[in-house]
Amino acid sequence: MTILELFKKVHPSVLAAKMIFKHLQDNYPVLKISDIADTSSGGTPNRGMIEYYNGDIPWVKSGELKDGIITSCDEYITEAGLKNSSAKLFPKGTLLVAMYGANIGKTGVLDFDATTNQAVCAIFPKVDISKDFLFWYFKQQRIEFIAIGKGGAQPNISQTIINNASIVVPDPKIQNKIVNFLEAIEQGKGIDNNFFIPEVLEDVERIYKYKNSYIDLSDSFENQLTQLENLNQAILQEAVQGKLVKQDKKDEPASELLKRIKAEKAKSSKKEKLLSSIKPEEIPFEIPENWVWCRLGEICLKIGSGSTPKGSNYSKTGYPFFRSQNIYNDGLVYDDIKFVSDEVQKQMNGTIVLANDILLNITGGSMGRCALVPEDFGEGNVSQHVCIIRPLQVDRNYFHKIVLSPYFQKFIFSSTTGAGREGLPKYNLERFVIPLPPLSEQKRIVVEIEKQLGKTKQLKEHITANQQATEQLLKALLHQAFEVEETGKSVEKEKVIKLDTNLVNWDKLVAEPFESYAAHPTNNIQDINWEMAMMVACMKNKLGVTYGDVGLQKNVYNTNNIQPIFSKQYAFANSNFGTYCHELKEDLKRNPYLTTQKVSNNKEVYTVNPKYSKQVLDKISAPDNKEFVHALNRMLSIYEHPFINKETDKIELYNTVLKIALDNSTVDIDNIYHGMEDWKINQAKYKTKAEKFTKSDAEKMLKLLIEKKIL
Repeated sequence: MTILELFKKVHPSVLAAKMIFKHLQDNYPVLKISDIADTSSGGTPNRGMIEYYNGDIPWVKSGELKDGIITSCDEYITEAGLKNSSAKLFPKGTLLVAMYGANIGKTGVLDFDATTNQAVCAIFPKVDISKDFLFWYFKQQRIEFIAIGKGGAQPNISQTIINNASIVVPDPKIQNKIVNFLEAIEQGKGIDNNFFIPEVLEDVERIYKYKNSYIDLSDSFENQLTQLENLNQAILQEAVQGKLVKQDKKDEPASELLKRIKAEKAKSSKKEKLLSSIKPEEIPFEIPENWVWCRLGEICLKIGSGSTPKGSNYSKTGYPFFRSQNIYNDGLVYDDIKFVSDEVQKQMNGTIVLANDILLNITGGSMGRCALVPEDFGEGNVSQHVCIIRPLQVDRNYFHKIVLSPYFQKFIFSSTTGAGREGLPKYNLERFVIPLPPLSEQKRIVVEIEKQLGKTKQLKEHITANQQATEQLLKALLHQAFEVEETGKSVEKEKVIKLDTNLVNWDKLVAEPFESYAAHPTNNIQDINWEMAMMVACMKNKLGVTYGDVGLQKNVYNTNNIQPIFSKQYAFANSNFGTYCHELKEDLKRNPYLTTQKVSNNKEVYTVNPKYSKQVLDKISAPDNKEFVHALNRMLSIYEHPFINKETDKIELYNTVLKIALDNSTVDIDNIYHGMEDWKINQAKYKTKAEKFTKSDAEKMLKLLIEKKIL
């Protein structure tokens, strides 16, 4: 992990800690961890012995260390498992450090007596050193541990590496001052300007400003890129509705074009499937007078998917065989392309790809991606995951844009069948209702779309360039602050440079009528079971905890009201601990990718079913799901705000204020608190939300929601 990567990922308090401990090592006698503490590690009982597991002794694994207090764990072992392994029982308050894998260097403090696996190192001070001070030391030391641990199949460090790590142990009073200073930053109270090390204080204030500016800039860039994508979608939607270019009375009406297409199709020897007439309730919006509604099957010579050659009978050369990974909106991608021989091509003559065909992915995570086959293309074939659409007497470029429009994409994801790797049936495609403009207007629309998308592409390049320039500047500033030099490179000393968030005048970018068609984040998953499992995994990864049915209910409501990302929409009612939906409760209980486990107070929380952990992780890391995961993490980041601090009561207050504000279309605190007085609950000491939460806290929460632009 580089200094820049560390800066992006960690809280400002950890950056401050790194600067403080660097100063200490430059100005005080340096010791090793082995001089000031004893270390130990745990073990894993034999997995083949079922009697070693599901006991009552907590067994903590390295992945459960999240730089905080460890209040629960996923697995328990028996007394026999403890006696017949190298696992050891560590007392409450023990400081732990992760030694293996992605969590390398992460810390945790036991809130109960527990054992650990061999990937965890336990620290036992033997001098007068504060555990909190030692905790902060290990938090800031993580970057060094990661650098040392690189190189193997998975990064790892050992007890020896930890024992040899350098540390300074100042006077206990100084330790406490450092801990208090860092905890104040961590809790969002800001920087104590009376900190006893003035030279460090100046550097910390500088890094703190860098971090805040970077967050503002990152949010600004992400927002701008999101709005650009929304604008692209709006342009395509305008085109589909006949609002992008002016109609010309001289154009031949689309009804005549449709007649010619039908006449041309009638000449074919192929028997046409009879499609039902279009009913009024199937028409989603108005179109210009000289346009016409028709079914997709009426204007296409072919709609159908391919198949995989028997025995995956591919050749080194021959006809290109396109699979879903070769189909992109910008065109065909020949990376990892397969070929079929002339013999196989003849056997698969029903799914031959020709120039100007439209190829549409109809299954899996890339469903909806669509490529236009170039005019100079010869011949090829496709797998069963790709559908060939061959329109007749229609401008191919226009048709490609239709398929990419929000209108068509919404149809695709609402018409799938099956679970897991859902598919789009040919019958649904053939019956899909589309607007058909005159041929001349189709060509004008394509020209205008290319013109508009060309402008947004330039803006995107400008934003991306600003992102890259900002990171380069930030990298130089961080190297200056931490006095780090890359091999073969020197970093010029320079004054602090103010990072300006006003890099793009966004007010002038998006104008009516495109704003009203702003698209939602893309959800390529379209399976509520996988989506819920990904949400639970993200909560565990980011917050270090997960929740039961009640907590997940609130999170679905809260997230969907920032950005509506879930494929299934639920109707929430006001309930005891917040918003609640019985249908969602039942969906969670039936979800095969989730399981429940009991934690303290005999409560049950949802976790990812271990059988599907890898699949869930793969979906979270898949590029196609980036927007969905980003939207989840945006909500979870708000839970990390110092005022909420991941507390369940504060999340309940967040949920309460949001629900009342949205239901009553108000941001007036008096109206919202009146709604809290009317919200009946049955909790231990409270009968209404207003009894449970003060008006002052409700107002703070309201201000946070407004500040985060949720309301």
